[in-house]
Amino acid sequence: MPMPRVLICLYLCAALSGASASSLPPVPQLRPPVPTPTAGLRVCLKGDVRLLVDASGRVRFLEHGHLYPDNRLRVRQSYDRSGRLSGVRVQWSGFAGQLLIVRGAFDSRGRLVRETGYRHPSVNAPLRSYLRSLPRGAAC
Repeated sequence: MPMPRVLICLYLCAALSGASASSLPPVPQLRPPVPTPTAGLRVCLKGDVRLLVDASGRVRFLEHGHLYPDNRLRVRQSYDRSGRLSGVRVQWSGFAGQLLIVRGAFDSRGRLVRETGYRHPSVNAPLRSYLRSLPRGAAC
């Protein structure tokens, strides 16, 4: 009784793959990228907050947000050399699309001076409501 073609093909594929696999070089391991410091800043994680700290130990940027299916929020707060809040960038998208893409600038007293960008008509929360305070022991 002759062998069906499918069995012959499977047998040949198994035999060839075993022979050729031994002659191939090993596959290199893929490693997740290491966050590279930018402009001399170190990256530090404190809970769900990501901090970028300069060489003197002061926090220059604080990043936080959430990523759920069909709902993504990213907030990046920037601080000046004296540790005062100087700006914020908020990006929020939902199921219906972009809801908020806004940048805000703060003066030395912490008051919102300027806000630029796009707000969906249904989003009317003040920009300050997206801010978080620096965590205790923020130095890395």
